[in-house]
Amino acid sequence: MSENHQSYERVSSNETDIPRQPPNYDDLESNLVDRTDNGIEQFEIEDEDFEQPRENDGFMVRASFMTKKFASNFSARVMHPVSKMIDPIYEGYSHFNLLYEKSILKLGNPLVVKRLLYVFFIMIVIFLITKYNISDGVNGVSGGAFSSGKFYDIDMLANSARDYIDAKVMKENLEYLSSMPHIAGSKGDLTLSKYVQSYMKENGIKMVDFEELQSFTNYPAFDKKKTYVKLADDSYEATLYEQDKKDMEYLSYNPNSLNTNDEYESFYIYGNFGTQEDLKNLRDHNVNLQDSILLIKYGGSIPDANKIQIAQQQGVKAVIFISSKFDIGTGDNKVTHDDVIQKENVGVSRFSPGDVLTPGWSSEDGYVTRLPWFKSQTTPKIPTIPISWKDASHFISQLGENGVKFDDGLYSGSKSSEAKHKIKLRITHDQRQTNQIWNIIGSIPGREQVEKGIIIGASRDSTCFGTMSTNTGTVILLELIKIFSALQRQYNWSPARSIYFASFDASEYNLAGSTEWIESRKETLKKEGYAYIDLSDAVAGDDLSIKSHPFLHSVIKDALKKVKSDKDDSKHRRDDNRISLYDLYTQQNKGSDDISNNLIDQKNYIPIINLANIPSLEIKFTGLNYPENSCYDNFDNFEKSGVDSSMSKHKQLVELLSKIALTLAEVPIIPYNFANMASKLVSYSDDLENYANAKINQYEKQVVPIMHFTTLRNSIDRLKTSGVRFEEWCKAWKQFVKESSDIEPSLLAMNRWKWNDNMIELNEKFIVKYVKPPRPGYVNVLFGVPFSAPDNGNEDYEWNTFPSVRDYLEVNDFGRAQHEIDQLANLIDSAAQQFLLL
Repeated sequence: MSENHQSYERVSSNETDIPRQPPNYDDLESNLVDRTDNGIEQFEIEDEDFEQPRENDGFMVRASFMTKKFASNFSARVMHPVSKMIDPIYEGYSHFNLLYEKSILKLGNPLVVKRLLYVFFIMIVIFLITKYNISDGVNGVSGGAFSSGKFYDIDMLANSARDYIDAKVMKENLEYLSSMPHIAGSKGDLTLSKYVQSYMKENGIKMVDFEELQSFTNYPAFDKKKTYVKLADDSYEATLYEQDKKDMEYLSYNPNSLNTNDEYESFYIYGNFGTQEDLKNLRDHNVNLQDSILLIKYGGSIPDANKIQIAQQQGVKAVIFISSKFDIGTGDNKVTHDDVIQKENVGVSRFSPGDVLTPGWSSEDGYVTRLPWFKSQTTPKIPTIPISWKDASHFISQLGENGVKFDDGLYSGSKSSEAKHKIKLRITHDQRQTNQIWNIIGSIPGREQVEKGIIIGASRDSTCFGTMSTNTGTVILLELIKIFSALQRQYNWSPARSIYFASFDASEYNLAGSTEWIESRKETLKKEGYAYIDLSDAVAGDDLSIKSHPFLHSVIKDALKKVKSDKDDSKHRRDDNRISLYDLYTQQNKGSDDISNNLIDQKNYIPIINLANIPSLEIKFTGLNYPENSCYDNFDNFEKSGVDSSMSKHKQLVELLSKIALTLAEVPIIPYNFANMASKLVSYSDDLENYANAKINQYEKQVVPIMHFTTLRNSIDRLKTSGVRFEEWCKAWKQFVKESSDIEPSLLAMNRWKWNDNMIELNEKFIVKYVKPPRPGYVNVLFGVPFSAPDNGNEDYEWNTFPSVRDYLEVNDFGRAQHEIDQLANLIDSAAQQFLLL
């Protein structure tokens, strides 16, 4: 420092006296003169941190130097410029925050105002998220605060589902399923049940139940000494197997048939179809049936099991069923086969479907009461066996022109002691009182009302290969499983309500698989199931056949209009010239789109309708006369028939049924059409009155009964009124959701769920709890099959309606029939009132 500057002396800290005057600083300005020329005194700053490393310094010293240098450069080139940018923004934020706080103070209590603004902000965020989400546009309206997700755009889901349909995969599945015989309870059946189970799991169905049940089954065994049908003089013997093959699946037998134990020998009579009218015709012409062996054809107007009961009542000793002959192939390649043997169930399903030894109760446990054969009303009490047309023709030709001539030109024959007019038969099959059968049940749980669900079911077993009779339905079931699983993965989708996939076993044994499944959980199903889709013999011709409960007609028609057929439109020229399935259906039905409710064939919907009253539907292609329940129903003959070699009909059904299933499972309000239901019930009541009048006209007593239907019609009107109120609520709900930016309040969602509950409870009202039901398998008094209804659903009457009333009319018990009508009217009244209770 400068010499003329007075040196500064630090006051000793040890001194106790503080100087009276401060130090003298007068010479500070003069001290500034002795500086650099620019007025700033320069100093050399020694930065020890950045001292260059010496050559002999180690690696750590050099690394430390480079790190410090990098940090310094980063601070100078990045942090400092960013700081310069942020500082003005922060200043601006501070300014606006000050203005914001002043504004809040003007509005009121800052804490309250800030909370309100926060709530408003969150509402805007939620709105934007629900309004503009990204899931390829399939998401729809909110399902309420208590729902698990949203409703989806069903059309977009269905269009995506169409993209997953693969004809090649379906054909491969059809060929594999047809590659082995799969009689219920056999090794082939178990193999295919495992295949269906693995297919479900591999496609992402997480909830799969492999359900093993116990049921009566019987199987044929080749032994010419124990099973035969031949003329008494041994001049001719029927061939009790097909295609010269003697494996079990080719052998002749009837599922649920009775053995003879010993040989039967008696005169035989040809009885046409074996109906009441046919046997009455024989009696009127003095043809004795007592102790006869009766030859009758399959088919006709009543189930084959009912024919056995009629024959038994006439004293017939045994029944031989005659199979038809079939043409297989097309054009010049068509071949007629007269050695076909059809193996039809003879359990009395019209009394009670299911295990023939446990009629009316479940045999799932295995430790249940099983009736002896002759105490069960579901078992045939006389032995039966089927033969081919070729063998039957030889037997009938021996009868000559004796007896009654039927419309087919064949004669009945009459009682005779001649050996050529007698038949010897013996039937010895392997009968198992309890045998394993397997149902496979998979499900996709619903996100909203998981306990509610639809069921899609198909028969899996067959008496042989079953290509058209069962496998076409199973193929469609597997394809639906695949595409619904794919939709789950693509859109993270699950239906609003659950979807169940069921592969039922033992359908050829009196519908044992589906019936036992229903019987073991019918109380649950009555409260939770609201639609069933049946897939049996899905593709067997070119005619589109549709049968359905009236509640579901609108859903079906809407879906039909959205699916193209493979038929061209000859009237209009456009890029896609194919007509819709709706147009195809109306063309085939003379311009009408009316849908039949005659669900009365021996299909898995029988126990579902008659034990649980779950609205059911069946859509299939039919019209081909094919050898059902014969080993001629195989994959090669399916190809030769030209029914669906390209699998286009399979694709159409999969697309159609996927749309229907998506609508049923996804629409917020279960899509029952009450207006159509009420309209159809009016039509059904008119049909019932016509049926009653026809029976009264046939009544041969002097006192003419009078039937009253006013109470029934009045109750239907009240149900219609309840339906109108429900439809009004549905319209109001849709309008509210639309006007509220697709947001559904929680209370409104809960109200909607209650309406869904009420619709299912409405179905349950018509299941009557009898102390001892007249027919244990038929407790639905609104919809169901009368005992004597036709087997194939002819359209003379609405057979699937008011079954208990029709049963009493059939036996001319008009008083009891009137009582049933009045009881039914009371049930409809009660159901209409309770339906509106929320």
